[in-house]
Amino acid sequence: MSVVDPNMDGVPLSMESIEENQVPADLNNLTEYRSSNRLSRMFCTNCAAHMFIRSNQQADGAPSSYAVMWGVLEKTDGIFTIDKHIYVGDTLDGGIADHIRTFDDKPLARLEGWDEKALSVGWKAQPEHKSPETLPLYCHCKTISVYLTRALKPSENPAEYWLVPGKQPTDPIKFIAAHCLCNSCRQTSGGQIQTWAIVPNENIFDAATKAPIELVEPERRPKGLHQYISSDGHHRESCGTCGATVFWWRKMKEGESPHMDVSVGLVDQVAAGGARAESWISWYPRIIFNEFAISKEVAKVLAEGVKASVTPV
Repeated sequence: MSVVDPNMDGVPLSMESIEENQVPADLNNLTEYRSSNRLSRMFCTNCAAHMFIRSNQQADGAPSSYAVMWGVLEKTDGIFTIDKHIYVGDTLDGGIADHIRTFDDKPLARLEGWDEKALSVGWKAQPEHKSPETLPLYCHCKTISVYLTRALKPSENPAEYWLVPGKQPTDPIKFIAAHCLCNSCRQTSGGQIQTWAIVPNENIFDAATKAPIELVEPERRPKGLHQYISSDGHHRESCGTCGATVFWWRKMKEGESPHMDVSVGLVDQVAAGGARAESWISWYPRIIFNEFAISKEVAKVLAEGVKASVTPV
């Protein structure tokens, strides 16, 4: 749900470069996706890790400039800092800005756009938004478009914690979601934070066919999905066009109800009333695999922000 992209001087360099002999990197293994007239996003053709953002348009006619995604770096603490959230207004509910409130013990500015007015913690554009009957999710290019339906009853298996009943019997069941800081998520997305919701297979539908998605069956996979096996039995699915992270799944153990992880970054924030989709999602109050975080500061402030924002489930 978050992107941090420090700007670079010059172009990406090869590993053998030294200060006296700078050799431009070979970027042929990256897929380029033009997300706007101004920007292109470059991601690994194999694993879909986003590596660079390139500016295609300089006001003064200067050559293109690059920014690097912070999740593909070996180290960030002591090198980079964060001082603000931008385009918070686009989230309609503050998005991850409510979960990352400070950095290096300093409050982060929360700007509506690039440099517009500040928005307060807890701000919502639509406080009384009505929850939709289904929840649409899609990537930037909309090659991958799916929707979720409501779970109708909690699981009778206490190990299946991902279905969260409401406080009242008439409240809808929500899907649990959490931020993950593991190495595999980081290195296959390009971000330090990957946010997943756990959803039963029976509640995930392909918007094009209106049929339930079953990723192990080729004919029931959404067209345009690209698969990468990050470790034995662990499958990661992304959009082959824009590189958006979509699903994580594994083979079910005996007796398990089929389920998969769905990337929360795909949520249609207008339909959901906000990027955090809190009428559908119950946020897990702890961070997953925070011990693997390459930035201890990110792990710390994210845990603090989630604790301040989330009611324990």
